Amino acid sequence: MSQTQSSKYEMPHFNGFVMAAILVCVALFLVFRFFSGSIGSTFVLVPLLYCLTRFRTIQPNTALVGTLFGKYAGILPRSGFYWLIPFYNTTTVSLKTSNYVTATLKVNDASGTPIEIAAAIVYHIENPAAAVLDVENVYSFLQIQSESALRTLATHYPYTNDGNSDSLSGNSESIIKRFENMVQERVELAGIAIDEVRFTHLAYAPEIAQAMLRRQQAEAVILARQTLVRGAISMVGGTVKELEKRGIVNMSDSEKAKLVTNMMTVLLSEENAAPVLNVSGD
Repeated sequence: MSQTQSSKYEMPHFNGFVMAAILVCVALFLVFRFFSGSIGSTFVLVPLLYCLTRFRTIQPNTALVGTLFGKYAGILPRSGFYWLIPFYNTTTVSLKTSNYVTATLKVNDASGTPIEIAAAIVYHIENPAAAVLDVENVYSFLQIQSESALRTLATHYPYTNDGNSDSLSGNSESIIKRFENMVQERVELAGIAIDEVRFTHLAYAPEIAQAMLRRQQAEAVILARQTLVRGAISMVGGTVKELEKRGIVNMSDSEKAKLVTNMMTVLLSEENAAPVLNVSGD
């Protein structure tokens, strides 16, 4: 992106406990002066009261982003008790790790097949100044950019592996890593750091789900049949060779063909074989 990200540097601040002690001493001095008959000490009372409002307590994993008369004045990213210089305006930003789950998106994969996809994104604010000053709403920005990256990713890969490339259903590390890099590139302007991404939903669109299920079942049946045929051929070949090797029977080519046919029928049949005995008398 062409816009420059706001840099990170600390705003001027003082230890809150030290300043509290100083202001208490000033207040006691003013009270003493007032009862001593010094009228001028009352004019210092208003600034003193204003200074008492400049204390800030920063909770763990929280940062303050400061501005002074409309200009960026720095951040205060450490927890503790502080006193800020007058006229500094501050905005609180959470630095805690958060989750965002995208909406379920309907897109076409690389082969043009409509699918549904959603992802979970683990992130945290790395640059509080950028999150406050460089984008209108950091959470809305993350939502739009991450869903845009997910749509783009889904159109570059097929749902299932076609043998030549990675697939979304395979959920390979290379695809996950590419998705993480795509999201990080889009949200870096907002000071967001992506910690982890994962697919939470991946399925065919409802209108083609049944058809694709039948296709997968047919492919599975074909693969199973091919495995059975290869096994049956190996068993039949081994049987014929063993019979001839031991000299149990001497078969002609037609008898071998008949044996092979019978064995293949028995081995590949989906029903239980019923033996038939050929009994003949001389």
